[in-house]
Amino acid sequence: MPNKVLARVKILPKDIETKPEDIIKSLTKYKVVRYEVEPIAFGLNAIIADIEIDEAEGGTEPLEAYLLSNEYISEIEVIAVSYARTKL
Repeated sequence: MPNKVLARVKILPKDIETKPEDIIKSLTKYKVVRYEVEPIAFGLNAIIADIEIDEAEGGTEPLEAYLLSNEYISEIEVIAVSYARTKL
């Protein structure tokens, strides 16, 4: 079983009309563990999402390409990457 890695990603929508929940629902290839909505300005909200990826992917490039191909997303920034640990 491959190790799981969490990537914390800042996601900016293409426009202010896009609801953060719609963006999260559209991310079906990866598991979104948790997310927060962060107000930016003038009604624009960013999403700070912790997204689970397999370590075997070799980095965040596949995740980044997937996110940037989403019709609702204009920009992303990988903030941090760390191993996901299971609580016993």
